[in-house]
Amino acid sequence: LLWRGPQKQADRVGELRARARRARPSEGMAWRALISRRLHELRIVCCPESPASAPVRSFLANNYEGLKTLNPKFPFLVRTGEADPYFLATYGYGHTEKKSLAGLDEAEVAAALRDLVALGEKHPRSWAASEDLPPAVVKAV
Repeated sequence: LLWRGPQKQADRVGELRARARRARPSEGMAWRALISRRLHELRIVCCPESPASAPVRSFLANNYEGLKTLNPKFPFLVRTGEADPYFLATYGYGHTEKKSLAGLDEAEVAAALRDLVALGEKHPRSWAASEDLPPAVVKAV
């Protein structure tokens, strides 16, 4: 977003929520708002040129802004790699899960991320979840 002068935080959050809804109105976004509450960190490793990483790059291009809007303080770490693309999710107490994205299309990449977020419900948190958005915003999504 471009800075447009002084603006109330509530107005900006509302604008970002509306933009996220317009981006993907048909997909359920509730799990997307839970990323920062169930994971500590998410590394997205893919090659910037490889055809095997094309669906992951497409997923990032189409969904990164919406994910970051719903989880503004969450560390989404996009890294380059030579091998097959994968997600590396870090949960509480250093527990990590690696999910290979080789051979998946863009919808399956989103499903893999949704599975990692769902898995985070089972792991205890080693520090408090960041309160990225007010509860009213999360319920509306």
